[in-house]
Amino acid sequence: MRRSLSNLGGRPRPWGDTALARILARCFAVEPIENPPLTHGFHAYPGRMHPQIAERVLAAFPPKTRVLDPFMGSGTVAVESLRAGAPFLGIDVSRVAIEVAWTRTRVLPPAECRRVEAAGLRIERTARENVDENLPVPKWAEAHANWYDPRTLGEIGLLKALVDEERDGTLRRLLTCVLSSLLVKLSRQASDSVTVPDESRRPWPPRAAFRLFREKCAELTKRLLLLSSDLHKRGVKPPEPEFRVADARELKLPAGTADLVFTSPPYAGTYDYSAHHTLRFALYGQHDFAEAREIGARRDRAENYRRDLERCLSRLLAALAPGGRIVLLIGDGSVQGARVEADRLVRDLARSLGARVPAGASRDLTEWAHGKRGERRREHLIGVSR
Repeated sequence: MRRSLSNLGGRPRPWGDTALARILARCFAVEPIENPPLTHGFHAYPGRMHPQIAERVLAAFPPKTRVLDPFMGSGTVAVESLRAGAPFLGIDVSRVAIEVAWTRTRVLPPAECRRVEAAGLRIERTARENVDENLPVPKWAEAHANWYDPRTLGEIGLLKALVDEERDGTLRRLLTCVLSSLLVKLSRQASDSVTVPDESRRPWPPRAAFRLFREKCAELTKRLLLLSSDLHKRGVKPPEPEFRVADARELKLPAGTADLVFTSPPYAGTYDYSAHHTLRFALYGQHDFAEAREIGARRDRAENYRRDLERCLSRLLAALAPGGRIVLLIGDGSVQGARVEADRLVRDLARSLGARVPAGASRDLTEWAHGKRGERRREHLIGVSR
């Protein structure tokens, strides 16, 4: 099972301003979940935020709070902003992140949701009718052919070609994300969070990709229906979330863009996020940009992480509305042997930018990222104000 850091923490310890610290500690006191609810559980994504943390933080702010998440990832904050009826702007350097978050936040009538399942059945049937033993390797996947059994990669290429024939743009985009969710499972990669080959893995049987595609379409349909039902029960008619591929260090948002910046920046030296999605970037035609713009990668240096986080924080403070607040979910890390204590770093950066850190909550956690299994460190939920 792919573990998120947010699933494995100890009891939160509040610090700073008593009232705010208690709120943050309550937001942080969540239990592990095996199967994230609604659309949160669609499409694996390393290090994603626990959805209850996002739900509780947003509930602590007034309705219609304008939310900005500049490190959006797979869209946990986006989904919970949707459920809260809050306007949302999500930003990430990764096209994969944008597409997963967009898919998870689709609010569709039941009949439209069921079109996804129907399309999965139809595409599976067509694929089985057109398969042969010598399907070509798709050009978009040639650079990653060594990660797949040739027959399986040919089947993936056939599925992609059939998805591309869909005339409806929304349906085509949803189906492409379904295919994205299967690329690691169908490969020789050990898992979504372990980016090395599993030499013991046997090739998938013929036509397995077609069956998995149909099953994942059915799963997405079910999750979209649950999301639609949840919003109906809440009486929420959320505004359409906005998504942008951009670099948080270079944001130039107008002052007053957001009442709340709620985000989880990369933890120093914990994940090489671009490596986790290498097989998916090709599907979406994004190759070098995300890796080149990645923050906090294991290959990086501690001083670069500090500089990058300072640039981000400066841009976010400038985008806050009067009385607005930044809430960061961030963990300690280490970059090339240099320890990074995230709470101390955020305090130092805020001070240098003329901002305040009135309160936070911290807890111990066990990290399960590949190569660091069982390491103890801390995770923090930190409030920042101008």
